[in-house]
Amino acid sequence: MKIKFLTISLLFTIIISSKITAQNNVILGEKVKLNSEILNDTREIWVSLPSSYNDTIYAPKKYPVCYFFDGDTHFKNFSAINDWLTRNVYASTPEIIMVGILQKDRSNELTPSHMKTPENWKRANFSTSGGNKNFMSFIEKELKPFINNNYRTTNYSILSGHSFGGLATVNCFVNTPQYFNAYIAIDPSMWWNNENILKNMSDSWVTKAHQNKRIFIAKATDPGSGEAHHKAILKLFDKLNAIPEPANFSFNYKIYDGEDHGSVVIPAEYDGLRYIFKDYQLPVKAAMKNPDLIDNHISKISKQLGYKVIPDEKIIHQLALVCKKQGLIKQYKALLQKNTKYHTNSNHAQEAYKDAVENNY
Repeated sequence: MKIKFLTISLLFTIIISSKITAQNNVILGEKVKLNSEILNDTREIWVSLPSSYNDTIYAPKKYPVCYFFDGDTHFKNFSAINDWLTRNVYASTPEIIMVGILQKDRSNELTPSHMKTPENWKRANFSTSGGNKNFMSFIEKELKPFINNNYRTTNYSILSGHSFGGLATVNCFVNTPQYFNAYIAIDPSMWWNNENILKNMSDSWVTKAHQNKRIFIAKATDPGSGEAHHKAILKLFDKLNAIPEPANFSFNYKIYDGEDHGSVVIPAEYDGLRYIFKDYQLPVKAAMKNPDLIDNHISKISKQLGYKVIPDEKIIHQLALVCKKQGLIKQYKALLQKNTKYHTNSNHAQEAYKDAVENNY
């Protein structure tokens, strides 16, 4: 299956200069248009690259990828949340390539089965519903290979969605868990088609393909979403809690008191990423005293996430500089040496350690 790459263009710019003749732009992302054979359509994707992606000091690295539905709606906030979580040596998640998937027909692309529009739902139109399986084929067979071929990615990917997007996220996790490593479902519309997904979750719905996956589910409490919406999500929680111990995947859910169907998105995206990478943060202070703790930590995280995690070169270098400033010269050199071990192709890492040795630090 081939995808034709059409265009890449700047998505957002913010003018930060006071002089029109000397404008400087902050680039938030780029638009990508793809020709899809599966959908027989041209689709638009928004991509936000980590701030370090084009770094010229440290060696190029690979990044996990987060794909999320309703990409135009969630692009700025989701990208900003990940940027905040990775901002310094206490980074609690890795930097992530954020891929916003734009919808043209939400009721078709995000629902797993056809449902007639209720007669009293005057503003809804579900006549095209039930196309999620085909849309997920587009993501799995066309979009993901395109992203992996054109950007530096690890083999770790996340799927996230809100409302109908949350429904599609849960459906993917339940029925095709092999598509992604982790899932974030925000206030999912589990009521869809008389709770069709829930009713198909038999006692043996968990398979070997769920091994080591992670899912985080958020639920708002506002009554405006309707009783059926709330009851269906709670039934999903019951389904997860009913799994015989030990479950072969990790799950967590959270009920957000005081948040409505719309406002729950922001805290849920934050908490979802924190849960997926809950043990990612380096033991910074302890590692500055004993740098060998980094090796044990990285080994543990790699095992949990299922891919080889490599400590960030910039973070390790910054820790080394703090040690140097505090007179911890042994630790300073040990940290620089670790960067040469984990980043063998980095000229910066090699030169930094060489300088420390030659200057008798």
